[in-house]
Amino acid sequence: MNLTVAWTVRLARDAAKQLESLPTDRQYRVRKALREMAAQPLRGDVIALKGKQWKGRYRKRVGQYRIIFTLDHSRNEIEVSAILIRSEKTYG
Repeated sequence: MNLTVAWTVRLARDAAKQLESLPTDRQYRVRKALREMAAQPLRGDVIALKGKQWKGRYRKRVGQYRIIFTLDHSRNEIEVSAILIRSEKTYG
């Protein structure tokens, strides 16, 4: 028996703006990744971030973009705080 718990994905205001500013084809890829995260948030290229400012956050790689998020296990919610293009300044 395979029980799957659905997660709710919530985008912070900044993350929603960042998503809308992406080219259409990139929006499609990121939206697809967000839908997949609702079923299994830690599946794929996901790592826990390190450092004081990133404690408790994860990043999911989607091509050259990074989805930065936290998990609220008690409410089965994924809070996406940022959708960033990977650069030298992404985690700085």
